[in-house]
Amino acid sequence: METTYNIVIVDDHRLFAEGLERILMDEPDFSLQGIYSNGNELLHHLNSKKPNLVMLDIQMAGIDGLELCKKIKSNYTDIKVILISMFESNTIINEAKNNGADGYIPKTTDASMMKKTIHDILEGSPVYLRPIAEECKEENSSLPNFHLISKRERDIIKLIKKGYTSKDMADELNISQYTVETHRKNILKKLNLKSVKDLIGLAYEYDL
Repeated sequence: METTYNIVIVDDHRLFAEGLERILMDEPDFSLQGIYSNGNELLHHLNSKKPNLVMLDIQMAGIDGLELCKKIKSNYTDIKVILISMFESNTIINEAKNNGADGYIPKTTDASMMKKTIHDILEGSPVYLRPIAEECKEENSSLPNFHLISKRERDIIKLIKKGYTSKDMADELNISQYTVETHRKNILKKLNLKSVKDLIGLAYEYDL
């Protein structure tokens, strides 16, 4: 009789989670046990049901994927954990390993490679897919202009990395939402970045 693997998805981007669900349901030996948008919902689920695999988005509000992975591996050693992220860097892969993840899959991975990787991990082989962009990066690429970033802007970057909204940051730092938005624009300009996605990737890569 063929083994059935029970899988849980934890991702606060509903469209991606539903797309991942469709990929998983193509495999006859995969069974989706649930989709959750945050770590607290997952931990409540684990009180009554134990999946074979949890797929975690790294960046979520509240408990982020790295911290959640560490909690799962500390309390449920038989559950496999794969971290998934839209932010691709070797630093993220190292953080995934350090927090006990059994694998890492960039969200840009195509469906066939994703299914193969999940099978390999469930069968006991850790897999950390290396982002193509990192493999192609030139060794002599210039470092970002971190010296231009103020202490307050570094505080903003840390909160962005944790998934805080501008309103959340304003409340946390006791400043106006307009001031937060101004800081965000200035940070992108100083670091020559086009989007918050690029900023978060950089923050993970250089451990800001």
